[in-house]
Amino acid sequence: MGIVREFMPLRPFDTLLYASKIMVMEHVPKSIVIDENGRPVGAITQKDIVKFVYSMGEERAMENVMVSEVMRKDVVCVNPNIDAFEAAQIIVDKRQPLLAVCDDNEKAVGIIIKSDLSNFYATQVKGIQKVKEFMSSPVITIEPSSTLGEAVEKIIQNSLSRLVVFTPGRVLGVITTTDLLYMAPILKYKDLKVQVRDVMSPNVIVVDENEDMSNAARLMASRKIKGIPVMERTGKLAGIVTTTDVVKALMDQAVKKYLYEIKMYTSSF
Repeated sequence: MGIVREFMPLRPFDTLLYASKIMVMEHVPKSIVIDENGRPVGAITQKDIVKFVYSMGEERAMENVMVSEVMRKDVVCVNPNIDAFEAAQIIVDKRQPLLAVCDDNEKAVGIIIKSDLSNFYATQVKGIQKVKEFMSSPVITIEPSSTLGEAVEKIIQNSLSRLVVFTPGRVLGVITTTDLLYMAPILKYKDLKVQVRDVMSPNVIVVDENEDMSNAARLMASRKIKGIPVMERTGKLAGIVTTTDVVKALMDQAVKKYLYEIKMYTSSF
């Protein structure tokens, strides 16, 4: 399974409003920014847009902000033949939201994001790691009666991509940066009184802490989501497993040994 995907290119002089619309309409969580020669000069994510819009307040409109003001400029370019393990190592070590895949002329030909590496894990690994070994815990949650403004502040302060909406003993939903991007033009109004229950994604799936990590990765791939709340058998919220956690699991030596042994076994027939 390939780990390189096509990308929706953005330019430095595109407006933030245009970038947010592209991400919503094309279901793009993040993308690279290219110059006139197709070379990557930056990267931008949904989280970047939400944070910037909320922080700028009512002083500026999104159509007056250029992508170059919001993007991060430390984008890393890698060879199209990079393997999943090396890609995972670079993303984690350099704290990158994505990798730009470039040809010999340094022109961008694709990108690699954590979801791609999580999908690779889901198709190649089975039965060697449990969710509880790699999940993030404790979970930052929010009450359904909290305001949208409070949710945005929690997401920004904790550098999250999702918040679990939780009442004692029950996960009610999640609110993600994707949800917030739909409402980006109104996020500049910090006194938002809209309640979380009115904008969250309901009917969220959960997994048991003893579930196979590969099953959690497959669930995320099939549902096109990037995080799943993890429950103990007692009904207590134990943590959350995300594509970031799957990438860390992929880097584990046990996985490398597992895949190496499979390769050796299958190549002998």
